[in-house]
Amino acid sequence: MKDPLDDPVLQRLATANPVHVVPLTPEESARSEAALHRIVTTPHQDRRRRPASMLRRWATVVAALLTSVAVALVATTPASAEQVLLEAAENAAKQPPPSGEYLYVRSQAEDPYSFPYEREIWLSRDDAVLRDEGGVSFMAFSDGKDTFDPSLARVMDLDEDGETSTFGNGESITWDELAELPTEPRALERRLSEGLSPSGHGDEWDLWTQVVGLLLESPASPDLRRALWQVLAATPGTELLGPMTDSAGRPATGIEADFVEEVGEREVLLLDPSDGTLLESRTYADGGLAFRVTVLERGYRDVAPDVEPYHCGPGSVPHVSC
Repeated sequence: MKDPLDDPVLQRLATANPVHVVPLTPEESARSEAALHRIVTTPHQDRRRRPASMLRRWATVVAALLTSVAVALVATTPASAEQVLLEAAENAAKQPPPSGEYLYVRSQAEDPYSFPYEREIWLSRDDAVLRDEGGVSFMAFSDGKDTFDPSLARVMDLDEDGETSTFGNGESITWDELAELPTEPRALERRLSEGLSPSGHGDEWDLWTQVVGLLLESPASPDLRRALWQVLAATPGTELLGPMTDSAGRPATGIEADFVEEVGEREVLLLDPSDGTLLESRTYADGGLAFRVTVLERGYRDVAPDVEPYHCGPGSVPHVSC
């Protein structure tokens, strides 16, 4: 007689201790239910004493099958946007702290007025370097070209005009201010809201875009990133869109915040709640995509590239022909 634990589905169930709550596939559910039905309905014909090892194995199988029923019931309970955002918050706090002089973020952006283009930024307390193809892409699109030449985008110093590196949308936050932000979500929400000048789009929209900006391009600590996700989780009117795929082809979970009444926009976040990573942010207006930014790479570097000279001489800009 075949040992029931030779079945790969039953092996998976029997070894799940503690149980990891994940949905079973339709095939797994059907096979588990059929096995459980056979166990409880098959008449007991052999009254000979079975070896203790066999009884233990069968007990393990029955317990695993009962557990699978509980798992399936939990898996069928739909999550909410708040639950997904809170899961992202807890897992973001488990990520390692910043390590390296520069925060490096490589992203791709898209809007109706240019070709999709890449942006790279290196941020440190004392230096900020940017390579942004946006201007080159916009000029080529405006000129009716089919594409643009990314080599025209230069590496530029963001501090060359005497400005310091700041983070977020709206009222920018300095390095020192970022380190001083509270990591308790209600206190963080108050602090961020107090620092925002009214945009005319509503307080909730202002706060949402500020928090998203900090999640996208700031060296926030793991504890601060947890609090940022918790602030978004408290935003009223968020909805869970469910499994989605971002523009880089990665699986993600979609969350939507409806600001149509305030500003005529819907904000959509694509995230990986398993590690608290924000993969993509989208803005929809007038029935179409108004802006998208997809984080392709995010990490820390010890060095940044050298600033490149203007392509057409001092004082020129990269997207203007010489």
